[in-house]
Amino acid sequence: MRLGLVINNNGAPATEAIPRMAREAEELGYDSIWLTDHVIGVKSFKPVYGSTWMEPVTSLAWIAGVTSKVRLGIGVLVVPYRDPVLTAKMIATIDQLSGGRVDLGIGTGWARSEYHALGRGELFADRGAVTDESLDIMLRCWEGGEFAFDGKFFQFRDIQFDPVPIQRPRVPLWIGSRTNQKRPMARVAKYADVWHPTGLSPEEVARTGDELDELAGRKIRRTIRLAHAEASSVDDYLSLLRAYRDAGCDEAAIDFAGLDEDLAKPGALERILEMARGLAERRGELA
Repeated sequence: MRLGLVINNNGAPATEAIPRMAREAEELGYDSIWLTDHVIGVKSFKPVYGSTWMEPVTSLAWIAGVTSKVRLGIGVLVVPYRDPVLTAKMIATIDQLSGGRVDLGIGTGWARSEYHALGRGELFADRGAVTDESLDIMLRCWEGGEFAFDGKFFQFRDIQFDPVPIQRPRVPLWIGSRTNQKRPMARVAKYADVWHPTGLSPEEVARTGDELDELAGRKIRRTIRLAHAEASSVDDYLSLLRAYRDAGCDEAAIDFAGLDEDLAKPGALERILEMARGLAERRGELA
């Protein structure tokens, strides 16, 4: 089973966490690293997140320059926060400069106040439809060449998009819907290369994954994102990972920070890295 490490780009010492965790993840043999997408702090984030955020796309570009093998992920990018053509360009650029190592998580977001702060408040009510239209634009951008687009939310005349990502036919899309609501699951069925839920039990992953495959008419790769609240020791993580593997997941992105963990507390980052090292040392037990 492949293992990913969620890097803590939230919290006062994020500037220390990003370079240390990125380098250590690669040295420890983690297969992927993941950043979370928020831009500002708002009260509705508490107690899950604090108010300090390193922007994930910028951070991913920096990480690409100090690593060489580990895959680079954003889990998940809130698509309507950014213009889709510019997003496609930023991701294609990182994919080019990293040698084709980007995995792009896709989400619609939930924080209305963050939408407003970013000047995108008028898109909040239609964020699902905006996400779908944005994905259509991004995927067309990654084909390269000249094209125009005339949609409900975005319109532009002929543009030329190059270079395209190294990965063909596109950067893999990891879509994180965890609900049985019709539209989010239809998005996964239509667009996802990888299903990447959080907060589902192994039994729910197995059942919903089978339903998703039937809806899509194809088998969609299954993964999971695990939060610290779901396990408190390396033994706990190994047990959970085995259960998710048996449910069809072939990769897990693991966030070792506690949901209410203040990374500014003395030793917090060291405790996270200690857990990451411990799991890396024993990952052979998942074979």
